Amino acid sequence: TLSPQNFRIQKQETTLLKEKSTEKNSLAKSILAVKNHFIELRSKLSERFISHKNTESSATHFHRGSASEGRAVLTNKVVKDFMLQTLNDIDIRGSASKDPAYASQTREAILSAVYSKNKDQCCNLLISKGINIAPFL
Repeated sequence: TLSPQNFRIQKQETTLLKEKSTEKNSLAKSILAVKNHFIELRSKLSERFISHKNTESSATHFHRGSASEGRAVLTNKVVKDFMLQTLNDIDIRGSASKDPAYASQTREAILSAVYSKNKDQCCNLLISKGINIAPFL
């Protein structure tokens, strides 16, 4: 027979595994939301970029193209690899099992950093093209 203490340990381990799975699902949803928001922001900035510049070629360079044309392309694989590497570097799995609030805060901080970096790159590109970014901020 199992003692109540053993039963509690097994139940707790099952709960922790479920929490980890929930954290992973939440992380995936957050990454997708940030990616979609960035795409929407990039599209809106592109529309304003086109209205400020009459040349379609410079607007095309801003938001279209492929890696084969020498342009950086943000793909699901790039985002996934970056996030997995970052999570492994900070050992979020081990810490999350002890403190789910830490896991949530860390996830939000990582996503904010990724979004901020991408936003900065877009703004720098606009500035380099001689466009005032004040209306976009």
